[in-house]
Amino acid sequence: MSARYLGHVFDIHGGGKDLIFPHDENELAQSRAAYPESEVNCWMHNGFINNCGEKMSKSANNFVTIRSIMTQYHPMALRFFLVRAHYKSDMNYSDEALEIASDLVYYIYKTLHDCDEMTSPYHEENISVPVPAEEQKLVDGHHKAFLESMSDDLRTTNVLDGFMELLKAIDSNLNDLKKLQQKLEQQKKEQH
Repeated sequence: MSARYLGHVFDIHGGGKDLIFPHDENELAQSRAAYPESEVNCWMHNGFINNCGEKMSKSANNFVTIRSIMTQYHPMALRFFLVRAHYKSDMNYSDEALEIASDLVYYIYKTLHDCDEMTSPYHEENISVPVPAEEQKLVDGHHKAFLESMSDDLRTTNVLDGFMELLKAIDSNLNDLKKLQQKLEQQKKEQH
């Protein structure tokens, strides 16, 4: 079926880490017996999502559906929770972990919204605002670290740590800018 719809060569074949041996070897052997050109370029095996220290599964009846999670949390909170761990690592599902992910996603969107709001007057007037050297160095460093981490077996945890550091710097600069604007407005009021 996969060969019929997807061809004989797969760039990426995924599955749980419990399938590493013998499942994948058997699958490849069966495919090559039928089609000698069958090939998989990259095998990727994910860790388990655990609930109360036990692998989530239908047979253990300890699973939570995505649909039920979406009734309580934004889809981005679930995505953030899932990419927060390396794909090969087991991770523990909990409402507390999703609350933390939800708070971090809110922080990300709030910071980006505040940034857009603070810089929109400059965009409207087509004024280029230079990025301070320290922050530009941080951005360049994060970009380099991003490429290195993603090239090193998709180390998303490292990427998110760097991204949160970058957002904190942006948030700090926004707060400084707000204080400066309030001070300037106060000075204008006092002059009149």
